[in-house]
Formats: sequence, structure tokens, C-alpha cells
Amino acid sequence: MKTYRFTRWLPHAPEHLFSVVSDVHEYGRFVPLCTGVEVWDVRQDGAVRRFRAKLEIAYPKLGLREYFTSDVEADAERLMVIARSTEGAVKALENRWLFRPRQGGTDVLFSLRFQMASRFLEKAMDMAFDHAARKIFDAFEQRADALARDTSKS
Repeated sequence: MKTYRFTRWLPHAPEHLFSVVSDVHEYGRFVPLCTGVEVWDVRQDGAVRRFRAKLEIAYPKLGLREYFTSDVEADAERLMVIARSTEGAVKALENRWLFRPRQGGTDVLFSLRFQMASRFLEKAMDMAFDHAARKIFDAFEQRADALARDTSKS
């Protein structure tokens, strides 16, 4: 399985960043290549919200459209979001976001482990993954910035 990790400091409270990442309903508005989102089977157990989510991802340059269905756990107390999948375009996937307060902002620990279901997709991901992961992370950062600006105007 391929593993990708990095940590980046962002100038936002960890609770704010957690809310952006755990609000999967909104991914279609700002996540690159995400063209559709469905969320269902939402359960709340104290600080932990669990649900199923299906993302539609379109790769127009390659003429591909794939679906990723994940079991998501958003733990507001531990400030962690984990998505796991073994369906659709992935053979296995685990994506973790962990938010740790530090010096007027937050260290965001991002990790993704994956194995694609097809060799073609595996090759495509190998070639473009670093760039794509950073682009997606940047989209979350821009979304957090925009929501923080909107809140400060209110």
C-alpha cells in the first residue's frame, strides 16, 4: 500500500479546521475533481459522529469518473477525522486528519494510505498523487480561510 504523510501549520483554531474537514456535505463546493457527494447513515455517539459518504471524482483529462464510498468517523473531542474505504475505485484506503493546537494556529497532520482497485488507476495515482494531494489540501486551507473571513464579517 502507498502511504503519503505531511504536517502543515495553519493560522486557524483546530476546532475550525476540524469542522471544515468533517463537513463532507460541502466537499463538492471546493474539493478539486469532486463532482458529487452523498452522506447517509449518520450516527452521533457523544463527541463522535459516524457516517457513510460517497464521493464522485471526475478526471476529465483521462475521461474517468470514479466513486469512493467511505466509512467516516469524526471525533470532535480528539479533533480527528478518519475515512476508510474498501469499495469502488479503491481496494483499500485510510485517510486521517489530526488537528493539534500550536502557537496561534494548528498543526494539521494529514496521512493517506491507499491501494487502487485497478492497475490503471494505481499507475495514474502514482504519477500525480503528490501534486493532487497538495492541491486538495490547499483547497481545504482556502475553504477554512474563506469561512473564517465570513465569520469575522458577521
